[in-house]
Amino acid sequence: MVDAPLPGTPAVLIANPSAGRGRQRRTTRRILEALRLAGYDVEPLATRHPGHATELARAAAVRGVGAVFAYGGDGTLREAAAGVLSTRVPIGFIPGGTTNVMALTLGLPRDPVEAAAALARAEVHEMDVGLCGDEAFLMLASAGFDARVVTALPPALKRLSGTLAVAWSGLCHAFTYRFPEIAVEADGRRLSGTLVAVCNIPYYGGPWQLLPEARPDDRRLDLLVFRGRGLLATLALARDVLLGRRHLKRRDVETLRVEEVRVWPGEAPMEIDGDLYRPRADRPRERGGGEAAQPVTLRLSDVRLRVLRPAP
Repeated sequence: MVDAPLPGTPAVLIANPSAGRGRQRRTTRRILEALRLAGYDVEPLATRHPGHATELARAAAVRGVGAVFAYGGDGTLREAAAGVLSTRVPIGFIPGGTTNVMALTLGLPRDPVEAAAALARAEVHEMDVGLCGDEAFLMLASAGFDARVVTALPPALKRLSGTLAVAWSGLCHAFTYRFPEIAVEADGRRLSGTLVAVCNIPYYGGPWQLLPEARPDDRRLDLLVFRGRGLLATLALARDVLLGRRHLKRRDVETLRVEEVRVWPGEAPMEIDGDLYRPRADRPRERGGGEAAQPVTLRLSDVRLRVLRPAP
């Protein structure tokens, strides 16, 4: 923990125009008022395309702002964090998405205006950031049915219906997804399953804890491998997660605390913080392997993220 930047310093607010389900403009104005009331000289910046939040945050850090604030869903927060990861500029997360698990993790109010007011009195903490290949993630990277559900969902539908849209996507894919095998190597140990999740925080999809022992500041990643096959087994896993920790006692679930994980997703999709993960096309291939044979390495970034968090 270190001292927070003094109020009165320049700052930017990176906002996703799609956040807030149609109320974004009014909410953004109130967020700016809350931050300016605390003394920040805040400039609003709107994202225009995927990856733009990273570009905006990086440019602001180069200019020497005292803080970067990001308002939006998990994807916007992840992109903005990637832009300041290798700098000393702290970032404040303002929830504006469907699940807002970063707000839960950092003890922020779910209401974005209240969160902005809380961040105006925040301290700077250091947070671990995961790397999936060369892409940063704050919460988790996963492969399997859950990745299919969240990445196949049209953003417009997700904004309108929230978690109901996620449930609808699950129903749409439940009878067509083939549950392919996913190979894993965790700290030298070989495993396999139909769903793999590598977590930096305990929360998953809302207030539910997939890996309760996961912490964003312990220099470890937490791995869950689910070996169940088919729709019924997957629905039983989801039920046990919703009921709270019951899934950790299942015989088809294995958990590990790891430093590095290699995943061979094969035909299974992968996601990071709710966005589809696409490996870089120029990543070297393993000798004798096709595209499905290429492993994805997950580990922690060598540098940590400076995050604004409300003081106790």
